[in-house]
Amino acid sequence: MNSLRLFVLTAACGVLASPIGSVAAPAESSVACSASGLSLVERRVSEEAARGMPTLVSFVNRTQGIYQLRLTDAVDLLDAARARRSQCMSASALSVSVSD
Repeated sequence: MNSLRLFVLTAACGVLASPIGSVAAPAESSVACSASGLSLVERRVSEEAARGMPTLVSFVNRTQGIYQLRLTDAVDLLDAARARRSQCMSASALSVSVSD
């Protein structure tokens, strides 16, 4: 009896999840628009920026001799990455709305 319940529950979850999967296309596109094309420096700067401004400043000061990066350069990298992500998200949202 337990295996029958498990089978029915699995089938019901699969049927209920299929409409949700089609609505979740923008979330999948956000994964595609994430940090796929970032260099090592851009990825590390964005990781440190996600932790907060003091952490970013500390990272830039600590690695300035390695990456030859100033704080203004780090901010420019973040702005460019955000602009690319925004452009990608709007393009993917447009393609999702066109396909509907």
